[in-house]
Amino acid sequence: MSIRSLLMGAAVSALAMNAFGQTPPLADTPPQPPPTSPAESTPPSPNAPAPPTSAAAPTPPAVATTPPPPPPGEAPPKKLTVGTAGLFQPGLLLQGWFLVDSCASCVSPTPTTYTTFRVRRAEIHLKGDIVPGVASYAVMFDVAKVLEFQNTQVPVNPADPMSPQITVRQPVSPISVLQDVFITYQTEYADVSLGQFKIPVSYEGYNSSSRLIFPERSLVSRQFGDRRDLGLRIAKTTKYFGYSAGIFNGGGLNNLDTNNQKDLGLRLEGYPLAGVTVAGVVYSSVGQRYQAGTKDRYEVDLRFEQGPILFQGEYIYARDIAVTDGPSFNGQGFYAAAGYTFFEMLQPILRLGYLDPNTGVDANHLWEYNIGVNYFIRKHESKLQLNYSHFPNSRFENELILAAQVAF
Repeated sequence: MSIRSLLMGAAVSALAMNAFGQTPPLADTPPQPPPTSPAESTPPSPNAPAPPTSAAAPTPPAVATTPPPPPPGEAPPKKLTVGTAGLFQPGLLLQGWFLVDSCASCVSPTPTTYTTFRVRRAEIHLKGDIVPGVASYAVMFDVAKVLEFQNTQVPVNPADPMSPQITVRQPVSPISVLQDVFITYQTEYADVSLGQFKIPVSYEGYNSSSRLIFPERSLVSRQFGDRRDLGLRIAKTTKYFGYSAGIFNGGGLNNLDTNNQKDLGLRLEGYPLAGVTVAGVVYSSVGQRYQAGTKDRYEVDLRFEQGPILFQGEYIYARDIAVTDGPSFNGQGFYAAAGYTFFEMLQPILRLGYLDPNTGVDANHLWEYNIGVNYFIRKHESKLQLNYSHFPNSRFENELILAAQVAF
């Protein structure tokens, strides 16, 4: 075999091993020439294939600086962040009425029928947590409480024979829109609140106006409950039990105390079954019980709501002193209401109520008969209510209310 054949075989073997990533045996590889410097390197042959060139790295796309939009159907946040780690949640309750009152037995000059539009409630709620799970707050204004001043005839003292009365503009409603304002410190077994809030008398009076089954509360609830006062409250609700205990000034909404008497209140609730609430209330003035404004309240109430069926009722017994060192008098009242919801939208309702504000006065009691229908556009967030009420032997015997509500 010639030397030329040997060299050609070695070259072919080396190229094949290099293609498979292998290094040929040293014994079969001829010695390599010493490396040359770049200046001495031999230029490539014009017939040699050009070495592969590395492709230029692609330019990365620009990163978007704005977050992607939320997925379709995702609800917006219900709370906003405030302070270091706090939360803020606004709320609103708007109720508009068209009202018709009539009295067939009323004597002139009292009108037998009148109609009016009315903004019944315009509540602005502000609540949240400053330290979530530890410290919270709540404020509520009802700007519909304040009406414009009206001209009123006021007697002159001492009496002026030429002009015994003068006309002045006076308020015909409360002059403050502030309803609730309190700070709450939360623990596992008790939430302690300081400020102004509802007293725990009457199921209808103690709970939110947005969830009333009729446009207006019952007579007994308006007489003895639905009151706010300044004080200290300790409350907590669990799966089967809830309580609310408080000490109050006893002077009512936005009033400072003028004596050392205080009101104590305790409401206990049990939830034996889902949708069932059984409750009892004791509310009483302590200290200086001869003072005007001394009061006692005793209440039992029941609510049953399962599926389309609703029943609700309460009974309240009351004792009051109207004049300092004067005698006490007793009052009582109750109501029972029932409803049935069709198609989760239409709810016919009935209510029977009774109120006797002073059992020592004959013919002082008042009955109420209510019938109505609720149309839930979106539960209590948006609903329409139509209600007819009959109050025998009252200032207005018949009342028709068409109410619209939005709330969140």
